Amino acid sequence: MSKKFAGGHDTDPVLTVNLPNDFGEDAAVTGRLIGEEMYFDDTTGMLTMEKLYRDEQGILAYGIISAIGHARERRAYRIDERAESCVVSNGSLSLEFSYDELFELLAVAIESEKESVSRQVSEQVRRRLAANE
Repeated sequence: MSKKFAGGHDTDPVLTVNLPNDFGEDAAVTGRLIGEEMYFDDTTGMLTMEKLYRDEQGILAYGIISAIGHARERRAYRIDERAESCVVSNGSLSLEFSYDELFELLAVAIESEKESVSRQVSEQVRRRLAANE
């Protein structure tokens, strides 16, 4: 079952942007901005900015920048939604996940963050990588 989110409006301008990525190739996208968010964490001092675009072929491009002081981390992803799965690429690696697997990973990530234990998420991703080889 597809979980495709339409988002954006036909009247929104088509933009050509480059989403910077410190962990792979930058994501160049020509499409409509369908969502953006910026928030500041008073506890850590981290500013986070997120943008989500959808191109004319329906592929999503997601960029996130987190910064504390002069240190920053920039990530970009492409998400190609299909009927039973989606392909996620970070510019250097592409993985295909069923929607059930994505929901499971999300649940594990949320629980991991609550417990401040990232080993579970790392293990899930490692197993998925090993299965794709």
